Amino acid sequence: MLLANYIRIAWRNLRSKTLYSSIKIGSLATGLSVAILILLYMAHELSYDRWQKDSDRIFCLATRIKLDKDTIQTNGYSYEAATMIRDQNKQVESFLRITGSLSQGASIQSVTDPALRENAGNIYFTDPNFFTFFSFRLLEGNKEEVLKHPFSIVISERIARKFFKGASAVGQSLLYNGKNTFLVTGVMEDAPSNANLKADYLMSANSISGIEKIGTLLNTSGNFGGPFNLYLKLTDKSQQAQVAANISRLADASGLPGKALLRPLTSLQKEISPNFRYLSLFPLVAGLVLLMALINYMSLSTARAIGRAKEIAVRKTLGANYKHIAWQFYIESGLYAFIAFGVALVMVLWFNRPLIRYLEVDIDTGFLFQPLAFIIYLGLLAITVLLAGSYPAFILSRYQAAVVKPSEKDKNTRKVMTIVQFLVAGILIVCCVVIREQLDYFRNANTGIEKDRVVMVPFQESMGAHYPAFRQQVAALNGVTATGTARYPLYEGEDMWFINQEKDKSQTLVSVIQVDQALMAMTDMKWKDRPVSNFISDQPKAVVLNETAVKYMKLGDAPVGKFVPFGPDNRQVIGVVKDFNFRSLRSEITPLALFVEKENSTAWGVSNPGCLFIKLGPNQSIPRLLADVKKIFERFDPRSAFEYKFLDETFNKMYRAEDQLRRLFDIFTLLTIIIAASGLLGLATFSAELRTREVGIRKVLGANVSQLVLLLSKEFIKLVFVSLVIATPIAWYLMKQWLQQFAYRTEMKWWMFAVSAALVLTIAIIAVGGQVLKSALRNPVKSLKITSD
Repeated sequence: MLLANYIRIAWRNLRSKTLYSSIKIGSLATGLSVAILILLYMAHELSYDRWQKDSDRIFCLATRIKLDKDTIQTNGYSYEAATMIRDQNKQVESFLRITGSLSQGASIQSVTDPALRENAGNIYFTDPNFFTFFSFRLLEGNKEEVLKHPFSIVISERIARKFFKGASAVGQSLLYNGKNTFLVTGVMEDAPSNANLKADYLMSANSISGIEKIGTLLNTSGNFGGPFNLYLKLTDKSQQAQVAANISRLADASGLPGKALLRPLTSLQKEISPNFRYLSLFPLVAGLVLLMALINYMSLSTARAIGRAKEIAVRKTLGANYKHIAWQFYIESGLYAFIAFGVALVMVLWFNRPLIRYLEVDIDTGFLFQPLAFIIYLGLLAITVLLAGSYPAFILSRYQAAVVKPSEKDKNTRKVMTIVQFLVAGILIVCCVVIREQLDYFRNANTGIEKDRVVMVPFQESMGAHYPAFRQQVAALNGVTATGTARYPLYEGEDMWFINQEKDKSQTLVSVIQVDQALMAMTDMKWKDRPVSNFISDQPKAVVLNETAVKYMKLGDAPVGKFVPFGPDNRQVIGVVKDFNFRSLRSEITPLALFVEKENSTAWGVSNPGCLFIKLGPNQSIPRLLADVKKIFERFDPRSAFEYKFLDETFNKMYRAEDQLRRLFDIFTLLTIIIAASGLLGLATFSAELRTREVGIRKVLGANVSQLVLLLSKEFIKLVFVSLVIATPIAWYLMKQWLQQFAYRTEMKWWMFAVSAALVLTIAIIAVGGQVLKSALRNPVKSLKITSD
């Protein structure tokens, strides 16, 4: 009965004070929705592969090799290595071999409709026990049999829909690389978003021996290194270190020196995802936004205490003690929290997909309804009820019945709360500005090569000997100013070589990019030591180094003409290019060697895939040009799908993590500003109501509007100024530390803080100004009449 009475009182108060109720519920709902989304995202990122059965006992094998100046990590092993490891380690319960490197650049075609094809990036050759080792769900087929026989293939739901249009895929056939026919033996569920391995095609590993060019890779007697990733399931996860030590000895005896590492399956995403570098910031931001919403609630609740003075006094006079009053306010807070939580869930469901698209993250909608998500929901609701009700209940229940009014201490507490809100807003605005400046610095930095209006068109081995003709016809298109060739698209691939120094027996790890002369000219690589003309035809076994490679290899001031060992070949240095950024600007430039091939060499496309670079002229119709290039491409290679990418966009994609951080801070800063401004609006409205009679008297005594506006607003503006003074050094320190992680970075400038201060002050003036001006313009007769009533 008492509980029902408390709920009725709470509901009556909610309806009678619409503005304050809307601000409190709206702020809480916004803070809760942000906290829910962030915690769900964090839970998603930390849940990678934890849903796999026995995930705590599954490890991915890697080898760490320490050089003189570098440490590299490899994860490629031969087909035989898994059997060797199992025979030598009784702790290994089972293993799985899988490789995607053998199918790089592969194409899949429909047998019945050859025009239906795609360049598949998620093709893997794997062992028959894939679906018993992992927990991926097989929708059609027997998991013990689907990959047992040669030339069998399991496809994902997406591929089944694409190639078979709703018809049963099992029993149908697909063409691999235009030569090998694979029988579809199963259809698997599309991999969940929190899975590291996202396969569209799983092909039986015993098919490799029947495929041209890669068939010999299963026969690697005695070798340990190779193209396969190796997963081991141990009988007990505590045996991880012992098994790794055994594998290190086995690998060393087999000619693969280094230290073996068993990386837990559940930690792989942390190693490969750039987002993890910022994941620890997310709960901090979520906590700050939720804290600001709670501050709004508590500040407005205690500020309204005078309006409820009579109610509290009467209840205490009639015998209610502080516990009864506290319970009343706790229940009232609980009602507000439940309503806000319901609104927050609606906001989460409504904005979930648009927010995911905006942040460019991959999260399944179904993740919102998993048990872990409900734990997050209930936890946040409990925290909100506890924190939102604790302070108002404690403060208001302690008032004496004779003098029921807020103390000076309560007023000071609300001032501190206001300062905290705008302190957070000021810091976040500075963070937004600095992150944007750093991204602009990345995108506009002079990397040493020309990236504008360059289109990259990857081609596969299926282009064959037609590549020179393909390139020639593309170059003849109106609007194309130059063409060039490389083995990989720039910023997406390179080869690595170990260079042994004869003098001190040290090793240098060198990146190698295979290009032609035309590409060097097209991208405007700058020479430090220019070769003689026609240098390729003069020296076929030649190499061009960057300045850093010359320094690391200790070639001295005159490197041109000297020989450097690259594997079995000694290549002569014929030129040196100035350092340019061929990787992300997060790190310093490392040694680079350019293997320069003759322009239009017939070697391109015959036995290796490659990439055609196309320089477009200014003011050209890019869609028209790309359509023309596609027609030429399909004429010479009807097997592969036409793909293209812009060089500058590929460069910018390397900073996806920072771009996501910028988008995240944009959203949270906006929400923080809205919450802080709404709280200030509520306090300003309440303050104006309390001083209604004072304003009326002052107007009667001759005070003008500007004087009254200054009187009513100066206290709030002063609090905002204090918050900015505190926020500036904190923001400077945080952003200075953040910038230190980048080898190339922007500088902190005074205007970044000026923008933050101006924006915060403007928002505060707008939030306060409306109510202050309304009070200042009110007829003093009405003001005095209202208070007398």
